[in-house]
Amino acid sequence: MSTVHDSQSSVEKHRKRPATTATGYTQTIRMFGDGPRAWLPIPDLIDEYNHCMSAVDHADQYRSNYNTIRVHRKTWKPLFHFLLDTAVDNTFLLSTYKPPPGNRGSREQSHKQYRRDLRDALFESSVRPREPNKTQRRKSTKDIVWRPVEEHQHKRVWRKQVFCSACIEAKRPTTTPHRAARKPLANLFANSTMKKREDSDGWKRRTRPPRTSWGCTVCRIPFCTRGTCWGEHLARLNTKD
Repeated sequence: MSTVHDSQSSVEKHRKRPATTATGYTQTIRMFGDGPRAWLPIPDLIDEYNHCMSAVDHADQYRSNYNTIRVHRKTWKPLFHFLLDTAVDNTFLLSTYKPPPGNRGSREQSHKQYRRDLRDALFESSVRPREPNKTQRRKSTKDIVWRPVEEHQHKRVWRKQVFCSACIEAKRPTTTPHRAARKPLANLFANSTMKKREDSDGWKRRTRPPRTSWGCTVCRIPFCTRGTCWGEHLARLNTKD
């Protein structure tokens, strides 16, 4: 407190005359004279100590009831929990949960109930609505945007290759040989084969449709460049005419 106040500043307080049996009666009676009360200059340091000398004990009592401090090996974590508990206790004192002086208050206005409501409010504010799935379904050859045939162009549309929709519907496998990093004569994984793990005879790799980065610029449907997929798409467009 001496770092905040100096010994020169004082405040006027209305004091009661001490009893004749009080310590230092002969020295203090000179300030009162014959009156029962008198206005006396009190140093700010003494006045604040008289009114706030138990504030530290109250703060320790609030923190000791519901503290978040745990055993830590890092030196900064106890300081963090101390500041957290102090902030929560200060918000409780400033809130409407704290009953006025002289009133004990109800259970709904208790310190424990305030912490419960604070916990529920923090959980509710942290809940984020689930974002819709951004995965788009695979377009089929029937998802045609009917525009003039001249506007439909077969060009590179995607950076990453996707499966050809026409080959999937026609069940045409890819003609590109599989170039995996599997060592020769190594075992095939069950996830990449057509047979179950119990049946080890006749295992073979799954047949997949060809991948391509080309497609219709208007319909946004993937079509490979090696087969008749694009010609079939143009034939469907001509049927609209």
